[in-house]
Amino acid sequence: MKKFTFTFATIILVSQFSLAIAAEPGTRQHQRHPMQQQSVTVPPLQITSEYLNQQILALTQQVQALQSQINILRSVVQVTPNGATIQAEYLTINGGKSLTLTSSKNVGVTAGDLLAINSGKDIELKSQKDLSIEAASQIKLKGTQIKLNNGTKGIALQDSPVAGGKVISGSTSVFAQ
Repeated sequence: MKKFTFTFATIILVSQFSLAIAAEPGTRQHQRHPMQQQSVTVPPLQITSEYLNQQILALTQQVQALQSQINILRSVVQVTPNGATIQAEYLTINGGKSLTLTSSKNVGVTAGDLLAINSGKDIELKSQKDLSIEAASQIKLKGTQIKLNNGTKGIALQDSPVAGGKVISGSTSVFAQ
C-alpha cells in the first residue's frame, strides 16, 4: 500500500472545497434510506487571519526552542567525517543493563586525577598478549587472598622458615604456583 502525505494547507483546501460543494444548493442529492437520520448542516470552516497568525506564532516559538536545543547539542557534540567528540563538564553514559566500548585498534582512558573502576561483583582484566601494570610510586594489592598464577603455595615472608630451598610456612593470604 502506497503512503500518502498531505500538507496542512492541502487538507484545509480539500475540506473547504468539500464543504463548499455540500453547501451548494444544486448539487446532486443521494436518496436516503428511510431508516437514516436527517443530515445535519455543518457550518463552513472559518479560518481567519488571526487564527493563522496564532498558529504561525506557535510554530515559530517551537522552531526557536528546537534551534536553541540544537545549538546546545552543537556546543557539546562535534561530528566530522572522521569521528565525533562529546565534550562536557560532567558526562554520564548509562547503558542500563550493558555497556560495550569496542574498537578495532585502540581504546584509551585518561584521567587527570583519579581513575576509579568499581563493580558490584567481579572485575576481569584479560589480554591476548602481555598485561602491564606500572606505577610511578607504589602498587597496592589488597584482598582476603592474592593468588599469582592460581597458586596454592604460600609465598615466603620475611622470617619465614625455609628448608632445602622450600618455604616451610609462608603467607596465609598470598599464594603462588
